Amino acid sequence: MLEKTATLIARLTGGVLPAMATPLQDDGYTVATDVVADLVDFLIERGVRGLFVGGTTGEGLMLSLRERMRLHESAWLATAGRVPVLLHAGANTTAETLALARHAASMGADAIVVITPTFFGMPDDALLAYFAQIAEAVPRMPLLVYDIPQMAMNGVSPDLLAKLAETIPNFAGIKCSRLDMQVIRRHIDAAPPEVALFAGNEAIALGSLALGARGLISGLATAIPEPFVALTDAFSCGDMETARLEQQRVNRLLALLPAGARIGAIKQILQQRGVPAGGCVPPRPSPELPGLWARLEALL
Repeated sequence: MLEKTATLIARLTGGVLPAMATPLQDDGYTVATDVVADLVDFLIERGVRGLFVGGTTGEGLMLSLRERMRLHESAWLATAGRVPVLLHAGANTTAETLALARHAASMGADAIVVITPTFFGMPDDALLAYFAQIAEAVPRMPLLVYDIPQMAMNGVSPDLLAKLAETIPNFAGIKCSRLDMQVIRRHIDAAPPEVALFAGNEAIALGSLALGARGLISGLATAIPEPFVALTDAFSCGDMETARLEQQRVNRLLALLPAGARIGAIKQILQQRGVPAGGCVPPRPSPELPGLWARLEALL
């Protein structure tokens, strides 16, 4: 295992990494890099342990290659080493994924995260070869894989996770956003001690931590980091009663997000908290939700 990987996991263990929303200009396609810096400060000031940039909540797959690189650069520069930055390099073509991975490595980013190729189903041996090719292109860069089959079609099975850990020297872990707690448990059981699982299912975050997840990667935490920071802090201190209360608070917040417009709602919350994140990449809806933050804040 890379020394860089061990250091990264140690810094992230017991904390929350917001899956950062991507602030956009009015055209809906261009990254608002000045607001990226404001959002980075907003999150770090509230105690997050790291940042996950350009993932699902960050709409990375919907942006052009050029804009993804601009996003990565602006987030990395704004963070200035205060917390680790994990850059999502996954794309539907190997060439784009390689370009993003090499770009991240050239900046000196802390790690890359790569989602499975989407839409067309692939067997485990093909996914293993794909991730190995990406890892070999950036051998000094810790690699995490992103497992969200309910949206991507392809998932990372527990057997594949074990093979990735066995065969890829710079393999660091997995962001698992599975809905099924039993599969999450099997992932944790399959991973050797040096490989980290970060839980991406907010509604069962505490259960995932109790089973052995190292930390949380949460989309809602990009707009409301406070209960996630409180949950992970309480769990790390062994205060299970507070951790349970914070999990219940998180679930009440989740229940108030509008169905089918989660990212738009997250950006509305940021807007109402003083971070003008703009709308969603078209054609996803960007609803006007006046007073949303006030209703959610009352639950904190």
